[in-house]
Amino acid sequence: MRCMVIVKATKDSEAGTMPSEKLLTDMGKYNEELVKAGVMLAGEGLHPSSRGVRVRFSGPRRTVIDGPFTETKELIAGFWLWQTKSLEEAIEWLKRCPNPHEEDCEVEIRPVFEPADFGEAMTPELREQEDRLRAATEKQLASGPAAPKQIFVNLPVRDLRRSVEFFKKLGYTFNQQFTDENATCMIVAENIFVMLLVEKYFKTFTPKAVADAKSSTEALVALSAESRQAVDNIVGKALAAGARRYKEPQDHGFMYTWGFEDLDGHIWEYLWMDPAHVQK
Repeated sequence: MRCMVIVKATKDSEAGTMPSEKLLTDMGKYNEELVKAGVMLAGEGLHPSSRGVRVRFSGPRRTVIDGPFTETKELIAGFWLWQTKSLEEAIEWLKRCPNPHEEDCEVEIRPVFEPADFGEAMTPELREQEDRLRAATEKQLASGPAAPKQIFVNLPVRDLRRSVEFFKKLGYTFNQQFTDENATCMIVAENIFVMLLVEKYFKTFTPKAVADAKSSTEALVALSAESRQAVDNIVGKALAAGARRYKEPQDHGFMYTWGFEDLDGHIWEYLWMDPAHVQK
């Protein structure tokens, strides 16, 4: 049988309180046991309801309701999808689970409907469709996530206007459709974009402290260039526009790199690789 194991929400989970390192470690070990035993099919934690919406159906009308939702006891904070031989086996597995909230809470087990549960309503045609859709889903899960078609790098900046002017001097353009007083979308290549976000706005997307890139490194943005000269040209423009030189060019024979530190301290690396050393 398949069953969904539902972790109910608490005031802390609804407030966005992150689990402790110990709980994450213990839960990771528990999930490994579930996977090795062939029990766990899926499992995820959920953001607070303040990040979610509900869609209310009333005849032909559809009304979108923004979170948060007040009745915590009606909300869930996470779930597993398990495959077990029986409800009793699922109960035994759940008894071994670390306390998901490190406080008094309840975790619910709910059996998932199987085609046979629908009796005569499940016609041969519907059963064939069910089997086909399930096979397609399993194939998709086995093949892993779909290859991304675009990449968006998000960086916090202190003065958005000043940063835009800086990158314009390097030759970059911006998508005005995704630009306002809080953010802008810088076009690096056809499918590569950098979102420059005012630091206060950037903080709304992460529960962690935002690193000061002038005193610590949170990421290295590396971009390819078509030649050594192209690397030198872009870095030269950046330095002339006010960027800081943080290292000298690096010539590795098969690869040439150089970079700069932008106005907010983010490090940008540009590199050229000799085509003769790139395997086809």
